[in-house]
Amino acid sequence: MSSPPTPLVDVIIPVHTAARPVDRAVGAVLAGGLPVGGHGGARLTVVCHNVDTALIRDRLAAEHRPLVDLVECVDGTRNPAAPRNLGLERSSARYVSFVDSDDTIAPGALAAWTAVAERHGSAAVLPRLVHGGGGVLRTPVPRPFRRADLDPVKDRLAYRTTSLGLLRREVLAERGLRFQGQYATGEDLGLTARAWFGGGRLDLAPRWAHYVVRDDAADRITRAPRPLHQELAAFVDLLGGAWAAGLPEQQRSAIAVKVLRVQLFGAVHARAAAGAWTDADAATCRALLRLVESVAGAALEVLPRADRDLLDLAVRDGATAGEVHAASVRRRRFGRPATLLTRDPRRVLHREAPLRFMAASLLV
Repeated sequence: MSSPPTPLVDVIIPVHTAARPVDRAVGAVLAGGLPVGGHGGARLTVVCHNVDTALIRDRLAAEHRPLVDLVECVDGTRNPAAPRNLGLERSSARYVSFVDSDDTIAPGALAAWTAVAERHGSAAVLPRLVHGGGGVLRTPVPRPFRRADLDPVKDRLAYRTTSLGLLRREVLAERGLRFQGQYATGEDLGLTARAWFGGGRLDLAPRWAHYVVRDDAADRITRAPRPLHQELAAFVDLLGGAWAAGLPEQQRSAIAVKVLRVQLFGAVHARAAAGAWTDADAATCRALLRLVESVAGAALEVLPRADRDLLDLAVRDGATAGEVHAASVRRRRFGRPATLLTRDPRRVLHREAPLRFMAASLLV
């Protein structure tokens, strides 16, 4: 009896409800340029997370069903870590690639990602992320015109926290990397940070071979409102843990700047805009800033003046939601001196300071 074919890439699509357009994602993978089934091609697994496999099978086009492995994952939670980890555990391919059930990839993209990885021995190949309705998600923010053999600090890889693209499975296995289901959000942070900052070659995919983040799902788990301390828990634990302590200071600072700029400021803005700012939120901000100052103090120095003004207000007991929201709006008025210049003039041209960061971001 012959052994089953060994795929080159395991493509894993977690799906959490039969309402998701999973057949659209499946069709995009099938058009990804690698044959599905057989040696050296792709194997497509849809992990049915707390949803009956029969319901998902009914969502697939008849011609797609024979090409898809449907796997059940029942854990009673809405956390996407479990189905992703199950997909990883079942994988035997050289590479794994995760595609969300709402999303798609460009025609031929899977073959293009794999060609880059095979040519360079990449630990990961990161595609361009584009919105389904147009526009680019500017992560990571590499040096201008840099596309190959990326450096995690110089090419600002901390800003890419999603696992989208192509990952070499043996790298994940050797480092014991898994998605972290104990967090309400940020379940992929520990995996991607350790992948990007753990050594191994990292490359960008060709621009045309992009990943499309669709915006038509009304129930994305990561958008659900939650307390600020839960919103930041994965990031706090990463920065305060033993792994980050073993990193060079430059790498800790790069991660910390990203956490402040994206996670903290994003969460602060959303809560203040909703009129929900409390002294408990201020205490959470103070704890995070104490941690940043202890492990990566330079991270605060590269932020523009408007960001620092917002932080000064956010950590103060008694600040109102209106005051915090107004300060958050001011930090979003990009191009003004307060959003371009750091408090310390010596930091103005740091790679993470606004002038260089924004210039590089425009070229993404």
